[in-house]
Amino acid sequence: MASANALLSSFLIFITAIFKVALPVTVTTPGQVNIPLGGTGEIPCNFYPSSYAAIYWTRRDDADGKEHVISRVGEDVTGSGFDSGNFNLTEDNALQIRYMQLKDEGRYECQVLDTEFEDDASETQVIAIVTPETAPRITWSCGDQCISQHGPSSILNLTCTSDEAKPPVKLKWTNDQGTPIEAVSSSTPNGTMLVGSSVTTSTIQYVVKRNNTLTCQAESEMIGKRSSEQRSTVKLYESVTPDEAPSVTTTCVNNCRTGIDVGTLLNLTCTSGEARPPIKLKWKNSHGSPIVTISSDVQVGITVGTFVTTAVIQYTFKSNTTLTCQAAGLTGQMTIVQLNEMGIGTSAHRENLNGSEIDEGGFDLVTILLVAVAVAVGVVIILGIAVAVLYKKNKEYPVFQSPMFYLTNGRAT
Repeated sequence: MASANALLSSFLIFITAIFKVALPVTVTTPGQVNIPLGGTGEIPCNFYPSSYAAIYWTRRDDADGKEHVISRVGEDVTGSGFDSGNFNLTEDNALQIRYMQLKDEGRYECQVLDTEFEDDASETQVIAIVTPETAPRITWSCGDQCISQHGPSSILNLTCTSDEAKPPVKLKWTNDQGTPIEAVSSSTPNGTMLVGSSVTTSTIQYVVKRNNTLTCQAESEMIGKRSSEQRSTVKLYESVTPDEAPSVTTTCVNNCRTGIDVGTLLNLTCTSGEARPPIKLKWKNSHGSPIVTISSDVQVGITVGTFVTTAVIQYTFKSNTTLTCQAAGLTGQMTIVQLNEMGIGTSAHRENLNGSEIDEGGFDLVTILLVAVAVAVGVVIILGIAVAVLYKKNKEYPVFQSPMFYLTNGRAT
């Protein structure tokens, strides 16, 4: 387009020089200009011949009416837009829009009046744009069939959601080999933070058959070089083992007091770490006998493709005892619950990769020794203070001056 305008200008100059004729003014402006919301942009106005008497910039409304924005006659620049500080004219007569707002969108016309009082005009559509500030977010869900199957063949729903943008961005899913993944649904609802903006969502269904990495890329003409910032990835694993032993929470159902009395009814809930496929939880009493759960559930985890299992039992306290919640199939993944009249204590245990046990709760030998040393030091300090006080009292009232002492007027002498 620029080369065509240059050729046209050269041709007009050639014709003018040969035939010495005054050609009517010709004005060209771009069809559309995008300006970032809150930013500054310019609309160039190119015209030939270059001499002019006046330049007028107006804004056209839907009824084809005109609103005077800014103009230049000779060296004088005037107009409501100039007075507001939101508009200005550059040295080459481009319209500069500052602090772009949604109300500044519309059709702007550059009209040039030449020295022969001939005129021409050209329009430009101005659009306020909003580029996403953050990368897309990836969430996931799993239907009832997916949760019931639990296996690697279960179908996961992965949804990619863009940040607010204007115009809306396009979202593209690819796997770790760069192969596009077709979306099963997409939408562009209105944004909630910025008027006129949109949020793009794109959902795919994916079966995890092996460890894989999926990517969601936001694309638009406005993002440009920031495309690397508008990309999110999610790692999917065929199998995931919990990093920690199950956790146990306790609630009292009835006969609840400060401690635990005989007959106190407790609900104990055991919750696994994130796993794929979901693990099973087993409750046992101090004799190793299974305890029947009153409820169990499997929910999706925060990490994509993982599940969290819960198992709840009811237990009536009769005497001091120990209960255990075991992650089935994972040696050493257990949490021990100690119930006694003083209260409830838990101690989590799991095995390290080399098979050695890791104690995640309770007191170890080093802790016990440190506590014992601290107690001993405290006792020595207290005894020292007591001896000092007795020594001072003895000097004021020398009771033990001799083996044979007697009382005179209530004092030892």
